[in-house]
Amino acid sequence: MLEILKMQPLIKDISLSDTNIVRFMLNGIPAKAADYHHSICVGLVFIEKKMISDAVIRYITLMLVALEDTQDFALQLNDGYWWLWCRHTINDRDSVEDSRRKLGAKLEKIHAVNQHFNSLVTTMSSSGLRSSSQYKNSVSKAIL
Repeated sequence: MLEILKMQPLIKDISLSDTNIVRFMLNGIPAKAADYHHSICVGLVFIEKKMISDAVIRYITLMLVALEDTQDFALQLNDGYWWLWCRHTINDRDSVEDSRRKLGAKLEKIHAVNQHFNSLVTTMSSSGLRSSSQYKNSVSKAIL
């Protein structure tokens, strides 16, 4: 996992913090990856807990579950911050180059979803909750 992460252009400041956990910066956002041998879970800081209401978190969680493209995503509260996590399944038959390319695409996707949700938080906080179909369409466009 460490070798493939080092080859990613979006990743900087890599440090091994545990036997299976790597910390790094993903496009300037604190992130970490956990290696579970069959898959890698990549998480990045989404937002500080005090900056978002529980209602908005529930709404985003429902959106993650409802969309087929984001069912490998989850939110986790850790040390006062909400983290956005994404699972990346490893295929042992892939070459190193294919693994690097697929992980790179997954990193771009998690970064795009994180940025999109941050923009939704600002919109939701300032204008209240819009209809779920409007957000579902927006999120679908962001992750494609």
